[in-house]
Amino acid sequence: MNQTPFAFRRVEPRVTFLSFTFYAATILAAAMVAGTLLAADEKVEFPAASQHANLKQRVGLTDVEVDYSRPNKNDRNVFGGLVPFDKPWRTGANQPTKIKTSGPVKLGDKEIPAGEYVLYTIPGANEWTIIFSKNLTAQSLADQKPEDEVARVMAKPQTLAAPAETFTIGFEDLRANSATFYLEWDKTRVPVKLTTNDLEKVSAGIDAAVKSGKPQEAGFYYSAASFYLDQNKDLPQALKWVDQAIEKNPKAYFMQYKKAQILAKMGNKKEAIVAAEKSIELLQAAPTPDETAIGTSRALIESLR
Repeated sequence: MNQTPFAFRRVEPRVTFLSFTFYAATILAAAMVAGTLLAADEKVEFPAASQHANLKQRVGLTDVEVDYSRPNKNDRNVFGGLVPFDKPWRTGANQPTKIKTSGPVKLGDKEIPAGEYVLYTIPGANEWTIIFSKNLTAQSLADQKPEDEVARVMAKPQTLAAPAETFTIGFEDLRANSATFYLEWDKTRVPVKLTTNDLEKVSAGIDAAVKSGKPQEAGFYYSAASFYLDQNKDLPQALKWVDQAIEKNPKAYFMQYKKAQILAKMGNKKEAIVAAEKSIELLQAAPTPDETAIGTSRALIESLR
């Protein structure tokens, strides 16, 4: 009888709780090491001492954008100290301030074409110089050439009642074609008027629409009437337009209120009161009456009595 000298038996691998735990711990440790290495490669970001700001403002139909950094006063004497008088200043911190306009503007008495510029200033005790340069790569006023300068505007500084901690560039007193552009920091405020040619654009657009002979929507007649009222321009025509708007949208309380304003400016007090009362009637008929608008109409009525 032949016998096999060796008998082979297949042995299945045994997975114990101990070996599984060791395996899981090994994987976790490797992941932690990998995470640590990745974290070491990450860039740590710190807050800037002078925060970056991007200001966007529409003046009439012209968009103006200012990109600048905003340093703090930090108990320092700013103008005449930290920022010397009669020397060029980048007008902010970190990088030169940039200003962009979508259309031509007039700053003070200087015309500035649409485009992007670097804004420099030369602070003075009694007068500031505001400079627009088309050299966008220059880091200081000294880096630019004379032909890079687009405009140089003079402005009178004012003294603030309370110090402004953070340097601020802003716009206020916004009108249909103008605004006050200002710089403000510490005890100093430097305002200068900025104007656009948007009134001419709007007037030309209205004229073209009317001359086309095509019927317009209620919104066009209402907006045209509002524009003429704001500009104190041909009020009888403004009244005709607001009546056309009301004919197309008789339930619009704000159109009746606009009619009341036009009539009041024309000196027709009785008719203005009737239109204001009609605006209140329409407001009160709404499911949720606008009490603020009602109060506005009532105030107009009281002013006419």
